[in-house]
Amino acid sequence: MSKKIPFNPRSSADQIIFFQQKLQQARNFVHDLLQRYPLYFLSSMLISLLTSGILAFTVMRKDAAHRLPIFPKTPTGGTLSGLSSAMRTYDALQQVTAIQDTIASIIAKESLNTSDSIRLTDALKRFEQLQKTIYHQNNTP
Repeated sequence: MSKKIPFNPRSSADQIIFFQQKLQQARNFVHDLLQRYPLYFLSSMLISLLTSGILAFTVMRKDAAHRLPIFPKTPTGGTLSGLSSAMRTYDALQQVTAIQDTIASIIAKESLNTSDSIRLTDALKRFEQLQKTIYHQNNTP
């Protein structure tokens, strides 16, 4: 069964008095520090004001409202044609990434030879061809 716990108002009053004494001690300590070092408190107050002002106008400032991009309209020829063109575009983008990696590895070399220059020109030609196919895929109805 449940058992009632007796309420002791004397102990809660003692706790309130204890906390009031500790609060008064803290007030006295801060008052003594203010009397002893007023310049330090003034300078710390001014520094905190400047810091909060700088943060308010730089870090915490919100940018202009971010708008979502407008998505292209879905193709009218059905979902399968749109899906296949999206897959072709994705495949072309993967090839572009591979070409960029090839170009970066060639550029990172300290000395280049004729085979490197041939590989570089081939990679650039393939890159141009892929750009044309991607542009053509996205602009044909």
